[in-house]
Amino acid sequence: MRGLFRYEQKDTFVHNLDPRVKLLYLIGISILTIVFGVPWLLILLFFSTLPFWYFLRPSKSKLKSMFWLFAILSLSFIISQSLFYYWADDPLFCIIPHEFPIIGPLTNGVYVYIDGAIYGLIQSFRFMTTISAAMIFVSTTHPSQLITALGQFFNIKIKNKQYVIGLPYEIAFMVSSAVSFAPVMIEECYGIINAMRARGLDLKGGIRTKLRAIKHLFLPLIVNILRSGRQIAIAADARGFRATKNRSYVKELKLNNNDYVFLTIVIIFTGFGIYLSLVGYGSTPPI
Repeated sequence: MRGLFRYEQKDTFVHNLDPRVKLLYLIGISILTIVFGVPWLLILLFFSTLPFWYFLRPSKSKLKSMFWLFAILSLSFIISQSLFYYWADDPLFCIIPHEFPIIGPLTNGVYVYIDGAIYGLIQSFRFMTTISAAMIFVSTTHPSQLITALGQFFNIKIKNKQYVIGLPYEIAFMVSSAVSFAPVMIEECYGIINAMRARGLDLKGGIRTKLRAIKHLFLPLIVNILRSGRQIAIAADARGFRATKNRSYVKELKLNNNDYVFLTIVIIFTGFGIYLSLVGYGSTPPI
C-alpha cells in the first residue's frame, strides 16, 4: 500500500500529457460514474481505465495492493447492500428474526437479499472506476505540476495581453498538499507499526490485539501529521509564500498535439456518456 498513491517518475505517454488534460479526464470519468445507471455501462467504464495501467507498467506490489483495495471495496458494498436492501421481497435467508429480543424489533429482522448483493456489486464499480482514474492521475502527475495546472488552468492571450484563469495559488497549494499527504500517512503508519513491534507488540493475535494496536497507532500518527504540516508551513513561509499578489511560474503549460487529441477524445467520450444517460441509461434503479 506504500506506493499506491505516490507519484512515479517515468517516461510514458500518460506522464507526458498536460496535467490539465488529465484533470479533465478525471472529472469526466467522475461525472460518468454518477450519470450512468446501467450495469454494463459502469463495467465498461471501469475497464476503460485499465489500458492506462498498461502504459504505466506498475510494479507487482502496486498491482497486488490495487487488487486487495478493489476486492475489499467490492466486498464491503456487497455485504452492506445484501443486509440492508429493502426493495426486495424474498430474502435468501434470515440472520436475525423479527422475534429476536431487542435487536429484532429495532431492525425489523436482518435478512440477506441476493438482489442487494448484485446491487452492491454494481455500485462498487462506481467507486472502483473513480479510484482507478484518480490513481492514474496521481501516479503520473508531480505535485508541482498539479499546483501549476490549478493555478493557470486557462491561459488566454487577447491583444498581446496574457490572461491567466485558475484557482488562487493558496488553494492550489492546499489541494496539492492534501493529495501528497496520502502516501505520507501510509509511510508514517508503517514506521509507527515497526516501532511498536520493536518494543514487543505482538500483532499475531486476534481482533483484540489489532484493535489495541490501532489505539496505540492513532495518537502518534496524528502528532506526526501535525508536525509534518507545521514543517511544510515553515518551509513555505521561509520561501516567501504569499509575498506578492501576482506570482510567476517556472514552467508555463502549453498543450501539444497529443494533448489536443486526448482532450478531444475525453470531450467526445464524456459527451456521449451524458447523452446515453439523458436517453434512458441513467439513475440506477433498484433491482
